[in-house]
Amino acid sequence: MMEDPRNISFCIHLMFCAKNIERIGDHATNIAETVFYMIEGQQILDKRPKGDMTTFATTVPGTESFQRRDVA
Repeated sequence: MMEDPRNISFCIHLMFCAKNIERIGDHATNIAETVFYMIEGQQILDKRPKGDMTTFATTVPGTESFQRRDVA
C-alpha cells in the first residue's frame, strides 16, 4: 500500500467487507443455536471448532492437473 497510496481506500473497504461478513456469520450462528434450543430444549454444550478447515483445489501453472491443498 505504501508504494501506491491509491490502494489504501480500496484495502480499507475490503477490511470493512471482511468484518461485516464475519458479523453475518456470527449472526447466522446465533440464529442456528436459538433454533436448536427451540427444537431440542437444551443448549449446545460442545464447543464450536474455530478456524478454517476448507479444502480446495488449485491449478498448477502450465499443467492441466489439479492438486488438493488443505488450509489450516
